[in-house]
Amino acid sequence: MPSASLRRYRLVVALLTLAALAGCASGPQFETLAARVVSEQPVALPENATLDIQLTDFSTGDVLASSHYENLSQLPIPVTLQYAPAAIDRDNLYRLDAQIRADGRIRYLNRETVSVFGVDDPGEPDIPVVTTGAEAR
Repeated sequence: MPSASLRRYRLVVALLTLAALAGCASGPQFETLAARVVSEQPVALPENATLDIQLTDFSTGDVLASSHYENLSQLPIPVTLQYAPAAIDRDNLYRLDAQIRADGRIRYLNRETVSVFGVDDPGEPDIPVVTTGAEAR
């Protein structure tokens, strides 16, 4: 039978291992960025339209988060992106990009830069999209 000190040692090792595994299980923490895809004119979207949103580091071109939406009807469309705040460097510039596709073509996109996380940037920005002129054939 093991001695009391050996049992205590095993218990301590088991507890430390359990604590380390619990820390790993929590994984990265995410935050949510909310925005709206908007248009100056009312837009009824085709039945098969899809929307892709990306959060991009403007200086590196790295995509930090993306969301895909289907079953759209009309604009405006509220959207959310899950991102890891640890990936955000407050000295860099970040932007949101939106594309609405239908029938294999990009129908609408944002041509203006929509910056986020800057001092003067809104907490829930609007992403204005304009037509690309690519109509279904």
